[in-house]
Amino acid sequence: MEQLQLLNLIKMLQDENFDVDYKYIDYRSLYHPTPEGGFKKVASKSALKRVAKKMLPTFLIRKIHSFRVINKNNDFVPYKYSQYEDYYSRMKDGKILQYEKQLLEWADIIFINGEGNIVNGTDKFGKYRMGARYLLFMAWVGKTKFNLPTFIVNHTVDPNNYNAFEIIENVYPKLDKVLVRETLSLPLLEQHNVKNAEFVADALFSYQPADDWKPSEKLSQQIDFSKPYICIGDSSGIRNAYNQVKWNVVDVFSEIINGIKQIVPQVIFVDGYNGGNEDINRVIRKNKIGYVNFDNCGYHDLYQVLKRAKLFISGRWHASILCVLANTPILSWGADSHKTRSLYTLLEYPYRFFEVSTLPANIPEMIDETKKILDKADTIKSKLKTKIETLAVSARGNSSFLKQYVEKK
Repeated sequence: MEQLQLLNLIKMLQDENFDVDYKYIDYRSLYHPTPEGGFKKVASKSALKRVAKKMLPTFLIRKIHSFRVINKNNDFVPYKYSQYEDYYSRMKDGKILQYEKQLLEWADIIFINGEGNIVNGTDKFGKYRMGARYLLFMAWVGKTKFNLPTFIVNHTVDPNNYNAFEIIENVYPKLDKVLVRETLSLPLLEQHNVKNAEFVADALFSYQPADDWKPSEKLSQQIDFSKPYICIGDSSGIRNAYNQVKWNVVDVFSEIINGIKQIVPQVIFVDGYNGGNEDINRVIRKNKIGYVNFDNCGYHDLYQVLKRAKLFISGRWHASILCVLANTPILSWGADSHKTRSLYTLLEYPYRFFEVSTLPANIPEMIDETKKILDKADTIKSKLKTKIETLAVSARGNSSFLKQYVEKK
């Protein structure tokens, strides 16, 4: 889902008619240091779709750079603020981040698509997650060493890590613009003396679906569109690179699905792991339910699938946004940050939110809440439509402010 959100952000930048050239660093930089001269082949726009099953590419513009890079090599990105000057000296001397240095020398403006990087995630060595450390360091270098207008937009801030907060306290106040995509990040930043943050809705709220659609043969094999169905999804809070729940995923999801089937017999699993989580694969097989993932359902297809659902139950941020854009009610549980909880706040959604860690103890309440939402579906849809119109306008703020900076160049 993050891929569709990035495409929407790119479209916003293009709609502003900036006189810029576009380049890409693809998903390879998320795993390994970028070669000193960059990769031999630069990813084209079509590559944005080809890499969706793996990781997001980094989007670069001649006057605007968007960094979204995760790298597992812990030797070249600082994990404490006290290390920043030393790491910059190594960067300046050409020992690390050689290609990034070239890009910063080339750039006029630094535009960082923060996404879901600055969320919970501490590894077994006590170090905060690599992707967040990378973009925070790039922001600091760009602003303090290259004196470039620097912005971080479209993101959540909920690191739950002391070292990360110390970096944020020292980096964010220096930046020209800090835009968070939900309101729960604002008081958290204020607690850490960050006063320059503003709320602007996630870029995905600007998504405009195609009018005509018919399901593919692959989708029709998974979903009987002539019958009602409820979609259920997973969550980054269930398993990620840094943590996983203590409860048995197969048993708990099976119990939830059995409860849902008593209300609406057809249940469809929206697989956020795209077949990469064997527990989720077993849930689908054990319960003999249909499923959608990147193999049979692209982003535009998922919008249509969710539009025809009675309800979407999950802990996925972007899929839930796409769902409410389709005017379908949601029922949410936690993720690897406060982002899914904050969606309720944005929508002024009056229904119960569930902690991911306590799902096994609250399955009866989840089933009861499902019934309540379905009973009030028409009222919910009417209210969602009004909220979405406002959030769609807000989402344009992720790019509209750039005009004054581009025109100065």
